[in-house]
Parts: sequence; C-alpha cells; structure tokens
Amino acid sequence: MKPLLPALLLLLAACSAPAAAPAPPSASPAAAAVPPALGTNGAAVPALRWTPCHGKYQCAAASVPLSYREPKGESITLSVIRLPASDPGRRLGSLFFNFGGPGTDGVGELTRFADRYPAEVRARFDLVSFDPRGIGGSTPISCPGADHVPAPGSPLRQPDAFFAASTATGRSCAASGALLSHLSTANVARDLELLRQAVGDATLNFYGYSYGTYLGGTYANLFPDKVRALVLDGTLDLVANATGKPGQEKEPVDVRADVAGAQQQELDQFFAVCAAAGPKCAFSGGDPKAKFAGVFARASRTTGVGSLMRTVDSALYQSGRWKRLAQTLAAMPADSGAASPVLDPYVPTHSAAFLAVQCVDSDNPGSPVDYAALAARESERQPYFGLGSVFSMAQCVGWPAHDADRYTGPWNRARKNPILVLNNRFDPATPLHNAQATAAELGDGRVLVVDGYGHTSLDAPSACASAAVTRYLTDLAAPAEGTTCAPDAVPFS
Repeated sequence: MKPLLPALLLLLAACSAPAAAPAPPSASPAAAAVPPALGTNGAAVPALRWTPCHGKYQCAAASVPLSYREPKGESITLSVIRLPASDPGRRLGSLFFNFGGPGTDGVGELTRFADRYPAEVRARFDLVSFDPRGIGGSTPISCPGADHVPAPGSPLRQPDAFFAASTATGRSCAASGALLSHLSTANVARDLELLRQAVGDATLNFYGYSYGTYLGGTYANLFPDKVRALVLDGTLDLVANATGKPGQEKEPVDVRADVAGAQQQELDQFFAVCAAAGPKCAFSGGDPKAKFAGVFARASRTTGVGSLMRTVDSALYQSGRWKRLAQTLAAMPADSGAASPVLDPYVPTHSAAFLAVQCVDSDNPGSPVDYAALAARESERQPYFGLGSVFSMAQCVGWPAHDADRYTGPWNRARKNPILVLNNRFDPATPLHNAQATAAELGDGRVLVVDGYGHTSLDAPSACASAAVTRYLTDLAAPAEGTTCAPDAVPFS
C-alpha cells in the first residue's frame, strides 16, 4: 500500500475549519486549577419508589444533583430499572450494569440481556441498570437536528468541509445549556454511588461492558472503599481514554488505544480462519488476505473504500457475521497491484449522546491542523484502518462544553478485593493490550482472556468465562492470572 500523496498532506496541513470553535475551557490554566468535586459532596440519597414495568421488571426515578459542586442546587432525574433476585433468601445485594456506549441506555438493555445471565447470578442479585445522565429517560440532552446531520465528507480531499460538518453536532447540542457541561463519566459514577446507597447496599457490585469499564474504573477510584466486586468486560485503557501518556497529547483517543491495530489483528484472524474453513467460507479460495488487498485496491480506484470498510468494521464486532462478510467479499470485484492513495476513508460518525460524554471525558486534538501528520503516519502503519482511528473523534473538535469535574486519575487507589478484567483475545474495539494496561493501572486487576473474536462477551459467549464471573460475583473468588477460556462457538462451524 502506498502512503498518502505528499501534496495532499500539505493541503491538509494548510487547512483549518472555518467553523471550528476556540480551544475548550480545559486548555486554560484557570480551568485546570479547579479541583474536582470530592465524592457526592453531601448530596441527598434519592428515594426509589419501585413500580411494575416491562413485565417482570420494576422501574423508579431518582433525583440527583446536576452539579455535585452544588448538591442542593438544580437536580436532574435518572430512569432506573431492576429485576428482583429470584431467590430472596439467598440474595447478596444488587448488581449494577452499564452496557457500553457511551450514549447507550441502561433500561432497555437490561430488558434485552437479563435472561442471558446465569441462573445463580439472577438468583443471588437484583439486576439493576439506569440510563446515564443526559441519555434516554434520564434528562436527555437536546440537540435539534443532530440525528439528521449528514456524515462528514473526506478529511483528505475536502478537509474544510469535513471539519465544518464534524462540528455540526456540537453546535446543535449547545442547545442543552448547562447540562452539557455535567455529563462526564465521573458524574455518572457519582450518580452510581447515590444509587448504591438508595438500594441499601453497603458496597457496590458492578458489571460494565466496553465504555462501562471506564465507568467502573472511575467509580473504583472515586469510591475505592465502596467496591465489593467489579467486572470489566471489553476493557478500555483508562489512561488512554482520559489523557494518554506523556507524548500522546496530539493523538486522538482511538490512536492512543491502537484500535486500528486491533482491527487489523482480527481481520488477519478472519483471513486465517476462513482459509482453514475451506468451502464453509465463501472467500476461502486462494489466499484470502491477498484477495482482500485486491478488493480494497479496486474500491480505492472506483467507488471509494468507505462502504467496504464500514461492512468489515461491523463484521469484526461479532464473528457470527463472518460468514456473511465472506459472501459479500467474494461477490466484490478485485484488482491486482497496490491500491491508489485512499482519498475517501471510512470515518465513523457518532451519536450526539456518545459525543456528549466522550468529548468531555477524553483529551483529543483541538485543531484540524493537528491531524495532518497523524494521517500520514497511521495510513502507512495501518493502511486499512489507520485513517478511521485518526479522524474518529473529529466531531469533538470545537465541542462547546467542558466538565471540570471529570476524573483523570490516579487509577490505583487501594481496594479490598481484586477487579475482574475480562477480554476477548481478538477484540476490534477494546484490544487485549488495553485490558492488560488497565489491569496494571488499577494495580489489582485480574485478567481473564476468552480465546475468541468480537467485542465483549456479549458477542463471544463462553460458558467457561460465565462460570468464572459467577464465582467471582458470588464468592469473590477471582480466577488466577493467566486463565483463559474457550468461546462457545467458532466461526464457520
């Protein structure tokens, strides 16, 4: 694969978006000097009045402060749901869930997934979730027209237009007013602490997927003495998600986490497993890796690679989609030789709810000019996925809010029990090396690896891993370091 044309890099470096806002308040010394709110700052514990909902579930509303700096000031309302323990006589307490995102609701997701948890977990715990602040039924943000903003164009051919389109969601969400500056994960963790008290538990049991692992890691360091059991499944690197290490100040969060490398690792596994599957994989004839290079080269010269890589990206999240991916690729025309420079890369776009949290949680480059050198480096290092990681957080440029109470560490406060860190060996969104980094950052993380593909155990079920999680939640018996589990299914079987 050829690197980007030098002329295009000069063009990108010289361009800046006319609609880009000034650097966010986080860049000012005054804002940086403001200490974060400590704990819940004396906020009142909400009274939960449970009523039947969604069949066998119970729902309640919880009032929490908009700002924990003003615990008796303006409040917002959270939507909460629970499934009561099926064996009340053996009940251990509540098990709180966050199903990822950010921007994913918790109420609907619990009704979707609750029956998948082991009978022993459902017997011993009330399963509890909630829509995080600003999302779903929990005082949602207002972003008029944001869901209808077209996907940004090419950051390489039309950088001005691309960054102008990227900032449209932020401009729209400014209509949310003060709420937009209080949506950090740290404030969600403070809400979680109030909910823990509201359900009457002395300590917290928590299961977080993907982004939910960042919420769990944040809670574990804001309230380390209140942690009983935390499961982090599909784990973000806590440092990479917040600020990055020294020297990474001009790298977006997905570059710091090397998401492109993880995507390439899993794509290579798809090629290898497909070849081994023979006729069961429609793309298996010859060398799948070489054939894909031809498909990519053809797309780069004709229709652009955006549609192709969007299809690949989706399939990597769940290996059950690999069979359909193989059929799709087999039907696509291919060229021989190297691809043309990628002028129209696949760039993920995100919901307003996702951005409202991620853009205040994570440090990202603040100017379009900052992306030029990264585009050259990452497109050469990871020709298929590198540019997507570079520009994925471009919608945060000029974001109109900053949460002074976000949490950026330390991440290793002393806790009584180890934290269980669960990760698939090949995860395209939260690489295994992120899970290993977080276990080290926490200081008490115990990593359990599922030898499978896809994002979190929800997309790679494993009876072995499920049994280990159950033992940990019920008996606080964490698996030994280095434990691995097989997935329940393998691709093309």
